Amino acid sequence: MKFGLFGGAQAVPGEAVTEAALGYHEYGDYIQTAERLGYDSAWMVEHHFTGFSQLSATLNYISYLSGITSKIRLGSAVVVVPWHNPVLLAEQVATVDQLSKGRYDFGVGRGYRANEFNGFGIDISEAEDIFQETIAFMRRAFTENGRWSYKSERWTFNDIIVEPPVVKLPHPPMWVGAGSEKSIRAAARNDFNLLLDQMTSFEGIGERIKWYQDELDSLGKPFDPYRIGVTRGLMVANNDNQRKDAHVLRGKFINEVQVLSADKNMRVRSFNPVDEKRGGADGDDFVGISEGGAVLGSSDEMGERVQKLQDVGVRNILLHDLSGSFDALHQFAEEVMPHFVISNDPATEAAE
Repeated sequence: MKFGLFGGAQAVPGEAVTEAALGYHEYGDYIQTAERLGYDSAWMVEHHFTGFSQLSATLNYISYLSGITSKIRLGSAVVVVPWHNPVLLAEQVATVDQLSKGRYDFGVGRGYRANEFNGFGIDISEAEDIFQETIAFMRRAFTENGRWSYKSERWTFNDIIVEPPVVKLPHPPMWVGAGSEKSIRAAARNDFNLLLDQMTSFEGIGERIKWYQDELDSLGKPFDPYRIGVTRGLMVANNDNQRKDAHVLRGKFINEVQVLSADKNMRVRSFNPVDEKRGGADGDDFVGISEGGAVLGSSDEMGERVQKLQDVGVRNILLHDLSGSFDALHQFAEEVMPHFVISNDPATEAAE
């Protein structure tokens, strides 16, 4: 199996209501440590207007990480393409690909948080159309060798050539975040690698993998399980008190994300997800979400949970530790990963 990280730096660590994350330079140290410990990849979020300082200028930050690392793959999870000018985005992606010497994984999405669409003044109903046009444009931009022009109802570009050229041909591996059966099957048809969320249960993840595989089978295309990245909460808890604290931290995070996704006028209310299990904006059982899908507990229990994921077809796990704990990073790498990482496995190269 492959193990990566998911998350991002926080400009003002310790002051957010949701996560005790690391600052921009500290998170760089965290990724360097992960590289030394054998983690395969690090994936950075892109979010705006959160109020708790989630990473926003994702490609800028990945450029920084590419300069302080040498082996670990660096991914965006995800660049929300409706926010970006497609030419400028293509140029930035190509620049990151050059700086990282081909270690960049281009994760994309259409966006889902209501507060972001409101902040940018974009109608969320237009997101899918913008996404589809941008992706088609960028795939062409990466492969055109001469100057060309483009005109649509949305954009006009005259006599352009995207520079620099990409290292990875025809372009950096493209990953898309998807969750519904329709969107997952579309990802397979459109030759995207797949990023799956961290809230779905172990069983639900297995179902989503089957949708992707079934669609590829119907098209006569090969299925590679390493083309699917599954994000999971990492909640190292060596005793009951640590488990409770981990649930409180992650419960607050889940609640905040639900509020930002649902309605710009909603507000987070105080609650303790351990005592008030159905206290979220959508009535979710936050403890149940983590118990049913996170990589949680002692080293032995985390290993059992990784085994559950392996049993449903997962081969590439992206771990999201809200605490930003270096101790947890070491514990998982030293006590859990060795039971699942097989060296010299010819199938471990992710499809590009």
